[in-house]
Amino acid sequence: MNREEIIELFEKLDRELKSSAKLYLYGSGVFILLGEIGRVSVDLDIAGPYSQANMADVRHAAEKAGIPVNPDEFYTGNHIEWVGPLLLCLPEPQAGAKTMLLWQGEKLEILAPPPADLVASKLIRYDESDRADLQYLYSLYPWSWKEVSDAVGRLPGRFRQDPVVKENLLNLKTDMELWAGR
Repeated sequence: MNREEIIELFEKLDRELKSSAKLYLYGSGVFILLGEIGRVSVDLDIAGPYSQANMADVRHAAEKAGIPVNPDEFYTGNHIEWVGPLLLCLPEPQAGAKTMLLWQGEKLEILAPPPADLVASKLIRYDESDRADLQYLYSLYPWSWKEVSDAVGRLPGRFRQDPVVKENLLNLKTDMELWAGR
């Protein structure tokens, strides 16, 4: 999905929802909505535990909009990935932290975490597309390495202690120096 397709999907969901919903989006969908050129994705990652929605209503609205939620592993089309607490590599939102409002309709709001939290969520993989996403985000909303390090400290336990996350946090520090031209 590109930006226009995602917005069209949100408009359809907004029309089909029976009750208000606040979905907490993270992953590539955020970067696409922020305008990253050429970025597309087949899924939209929703942080289930941090969203405020009736899951049955969201599933029904998505079905009416023609997009599945959590299809089987062999599905290759566009879909919504509702990520539960066991797989969610994303810091819990802090009280008073500024979330980003990415889209709003009559019933549906799409929120995203603060930049440092988004960065921390990418460190479990930190591949080429993740680095491009973060470099783009850094150009829009510069963050400090300390802010990201603090966000990593708020990741769920299994991710907070993950050696890949720790190694990629150091890799990020080097990349940030390159992005800043040092």
